Amino acid sequence: MKKKICFIIPYFGNFKNYFQLFLNSCRLNSDINWLIITDNKDEYDYPKNVKRIELGFNDLRKKIQEKFDFNIPLSKPYKLCNFKVSYGYIFEDQIRDFDFWGYCDTDLIFENIRKFITDDILDNYDKIGYLGHFTLIKNTSELNRAFALSIDGETPIYEKIFSSNNNYSFDEEFNGSINNIFISNDYKIFTDMNEAGLYTKTSNFKLTKMDLLNHKYNVEKLKKAFFVYDNGSLLRYSNDGNKLTVEEYLYIHFQSRKMKVTIPMNSRRYKIIPNSFDDLEKYPITISNFNKIKRKHFNFHYFRLRTCNLIDKIKKYIRMRFYGKS
Repeated sequence: MKKKICFIIPYFGNFKNYFQLFLNSCRLNSDINWLIITDNKDEYDYPKNVKRIELGFNDLRKKIQEKFDFNIPLSKPYKLCNFKVSYGYIFEDQIRDFDFWGYCDTDLIFENIRKFITDDILDNYDKIGYLGHFTLIKNTSELNRAFALSIDGETPIYEKIFSSNNNYSFDEEFNGSINNIFISNDYKIFTDMNEAGLYTKTSNFKLTKMDLLNHKYNVEKLKKAFFVYDNGSLLRYSNDGNKLTVEEYLYIHFQSRKMKVTIPMNSRRYKIIPNSFDDLEKYPITISNFNKIKRKHFNFHYFRLRTCNLIDKIKKYIRMRFYGKS
């Protein structure tokens, strides 16, 4: 029997304009469940395996506070990133029937998850994934409370993090995170994730991947390529001039990109390029028609990013110059 999986997503405010495409990719993973806790009342076609629970942010904050005996100053929904690692504890009543629970973001399009995360992997690991936008944890009382354990025998850090209004990467990577806790306490993490993580600091689609030896991100060289979502399969087609290469990915993560949607929301096959979901001009894709398929739209992604960074630097300078604080 397949291991039962449930992702937990508290989300408040407006969803991305391609949220329905996210839901559609969940629908084609019909043997995996999602629990979305939200105050959003917009009409979407939620599949049967995605359960929506209507709850306001203040009510969720009260629910979280009830689980801890120290003050939780959760001021904004974005600060929920600090609490992702504790969802298995906070929502334990909602996930009793599942073998694994997880946290993920909604700026993703999924492939067939079971093709990459097999029951053999689930049988042999306590945690699947090391990034905050896609992680699974074995649903046991011990592991659901692992966030409260120490790293290398030091004082546990969860109370400091949960008591702060600062943002920590407690849910991902290896800088005093849940991953360090699992490693320190001899729990097994599966890290061979075949994700398509888009590098943020370029207008193009370049994939970035963490080098797990030195915990630094590597960015690939720009390729002549585009993604295609095809009835549940997520494929990247690339052409080096002599050969057409097709690679399959667990999911694509858009991160801070603003994407246009030019296709019907019920599309089963479409192209994903910077920065748009478009109809695919040619199918099947061959070496001879590859260059007839548009691979990019002009967009202001990099300009917006640089502008935001500049504004942040100016604000920090003003705070330091006139108020003496960062």
